[in-house]
Amino acid sequence: MRTDILAPEDIDPETYHAVVGPSLRAAAEVAAERGDPTLAADMPAMLALIELVGKLGGLRAETCTDIDPPTRDWLAGAPAAACVMVMQEAKLEESAIGQCLAALEAAHAQIHAHAVTAAGDELLRRAALQLDAGEHKLAMTSLKQAVRAIVTAIEAWRESTH
Repeated sequence: MRTDILAPEDIDPETYHAVVGPSLRAAAEVAAERGDPTLAADMPAMLALIELVGKLGGLRAETCTDIDPPTRDWLAGAPAAACVMVMQEAKLEESAIGQCLAALEAAHAQIHAHAVTAAGDELLRRAALQLDAGEHKLAMTSLKQAVRAIVTAIEAWRESTH
């Protein structure tokens, strides 16, 4: 997860609404179902958010030929930017945001190294196609299913390793 580009205002609105917005909504809704109305305290859901934003951004960068270089750069930092937005919304202090971001980065590296989140990959590809086709309701269903699959995989992995 790249943490050097964190400013949400640096992205064009179309890309933001196609990648970050739907990912945030899906992760927040699943976190709320799990008992965390802010998303910030639900580590598996935050890790799922990182996966959604990262993979949707990667798929968008692959399929959209008109994305300019600054937007491609921003997409690389979009997962961290999304996490920062969640933490700011939860009213965490800047020092706490930095610590939480470092913890998320370390946890993400672990689950990525063990391919824990692969359970959501097909659902994310489907959601990307649905978003591109303007099928936002179907895409949100697929994104929430992806979040649930990723959260379940993370929790199962955590249980098996501890």
